Amino acid sequence: MNSFNEKVKEKIKQYSNQEYLDGYIKEEFLTDDGDADIFIYLESKDELFDSRTRGKQKELNSDIYEFIEEKSSMLDNDTKINFHINGIELTSKEQGLVKHLFKEHYAIELYKSQNEYLKIKNKIFKLIVLGLTSFLLYIFFFFATDFDFFIEVFGFIFSFALWEGFDAMIYSLSEIKEEREAITQNLLMEIEFNDINIKD
Repeated sequence: MNSFNEKVKEKIKQYSNQEYLDGYIKEEFLTDDGDADIFIYLESKDELFDSRTRGKQKELNSDIYEFIEEKSSMLDNDTKINFHINGIELTSKEQGLVKHLFKEHYAIELYKSQNEYLKIKNKIFKLIVLGLTSFLLYIFFFFATDFDFFIEVFGFIFSFALWEGFDAMIYSLSEIKEEREAITQNLLMEIEFNDINIKD
């Protein structure tokens, strides 16, 4: 049992350090010029397009986006990604459609992320204003009157509002900013079609 525990600790130490991750990313993704290559191998168009969509509402298979996001999550957000689609034969029109659908998907995701970012900023502003107003009222009642009830109420509102405001600023805002950068990275991704014969 002790031997197994030692092996567990050894593997945790081996695979949970930055040096191992950097080496893996360099070997798996990075090119000599610092870009990242992500390759996907498909056997048919059915794997690329969502069979439930048609015409102007045609969409790519959601598994494709999940695959990209799983891979790109290991990269720094300032790394340019080249996404290589291999193994299927597409016309030049279909290639253009695929590129359009990728851009459209991540443009919509960026729009939603930006709206969420603005909502959080607005929430933070309101909480800080409420907190500072409550603090001023707390000071007023503390020095000018004997209303202990109001002192306790405004003291609570002041501490709660500022706590929530700064918590949102430190955690929620930084998280949505990172998410927005990751989406933008995927939006700017270059899509390449390799080892296929183009039919017009």
